Amino acid sequence: MSSLDSKLFSFAMKEAKEAVEFDKRREYQKAINKYSRAAEILIQFAKFNKNPNLQKLCQEKIQEYVSRAKLLKAHLKPGLKRKITKVKPTSKKGVEAKAAEGAEAEEELTEEQLELREAISGTIITDPPDVNWEDIAGLKDCKQALREAIVLPIMRPELFTGARRPWSGILLYGPPGCGKTLLAQAAANECEATFFAASAAEMLSKWLGESEKLISSLFKLARIEAPSLIFFDEIDSIATVRGQGSESGGERRIKTQMLSEIQGIKSKAEKVLLILGATNRPWDIDSAMLRRFEKRIYVPLPDREARKAIYKIHTAGINLALGDADFEDLAQRSEGFSGSDIANVCREVIMRPIRELDMKGLLSAEGEDVKVRDVNMNDFNETMKKAKPIVSEKEIKRYDDWRDEFGQ
Repeated sequence: MSSLDSKLFSFAMKEAKEAVEFDKRREYQKAINKYSRAAEILIQFAKFNKNPNLQKLCQEKIQEYVSRAKLLKAHLKPGLKRKITKVKPTSKKGVEAKAAEGAEAEEELTEEQLELREAISGTIITDPPDVNWEDIAGLKDCKQALREAIVLPIMRPELFTGARRPWSGILLYGPPGCGKTLLAQAAANECEATFFAASAAEMLSKWLGESEKLISSLFKLARIEAPSLIFFDEIDSIATVRGQGSESGGERRIKTQMLSEIQGIKSKAEKVLLILGATNRPWDIDSAMLRRFEKRIYVPLPDREARKAIYKIHTAGINLALGDADFEDLAQRSEGFSGSDIANVCREVIMRPIRELDMKGLLSAEGEDVKVRDVNMNDFNETMKKAKPIVSEKEIKRYDDWRDEFGQ
């Protein structure tokens, strides 16, 4: 057996083992996907391996996995339902429409929708995000731009007709840890739409030929369930400049499929479909892909007021011996920090009182009441001595230069 054959067979057995684990935990949809994947890999393995004993073993395993997957599908289909992924409408008109329709909490899926969901199960998350605009400090201009580009076209599609058509592609770009993903989630939560969060990294890890199929299934299902919002986080990982030396044939096909799908989007008033991408490296995105993101929104580092609000958000529910002037001081001292940097500082600070109790041995006895002291300014002072921003001034300049050339 060649090294490639050995890897194929080992990979198939790994998938089958995971399928059995999901099966035992009654996570049947995941088990179906893993059984099917294992069978497909063994089919490819059997085509090239000439060992009759191995071929016989493969046939037995393939039949076993396919039979089990069919049995689980038959078990699921009669009662397979999904939670509606559309969030509660915020407008009075939307509430009245829901009441008039008598919409239930669950609805049956069609056969076509079931098949498509099976194809993208494990890669696509269709649960509505639990994030609101209030959870994101600052970024007032970004929020308004997203409302105009995403929320309003979905909530009030009758206003976006003729020449006033919605943007089909929106790109959020900027330094890491500044809230791009949170903005996407908040936008999806505010509008009445099906939210698809696609993991670009997982798409790339699929077997040969599987990625293109997944992308196609994703867009087809999004059209069926429109109004829809498809969110690609770290889109630069599947949309880098074509023709680079390290690019494989599979990566090229994935990019071509993505370009084709996004190009083919034609949103109608009653069938709005929007694409939202987020990236920390906009300069790595292929120019053809960049052209399809008509609206490009820069998400910068938080300003002083936003930093102050972020400190308050990430110390909420903790007893503090700090006043508003202390938060002003912290915001001033943390210029250049991203929202993620500040969140990490707060997490370290609020652990200091717990750490002190543990080091004194006061947390060892179970059931013993302990009093946790308030977090004070000294905790922040000690933590800030070690805290450093992730993004350098040189990187910020690069974002600014890219925005001046390609942004909006």
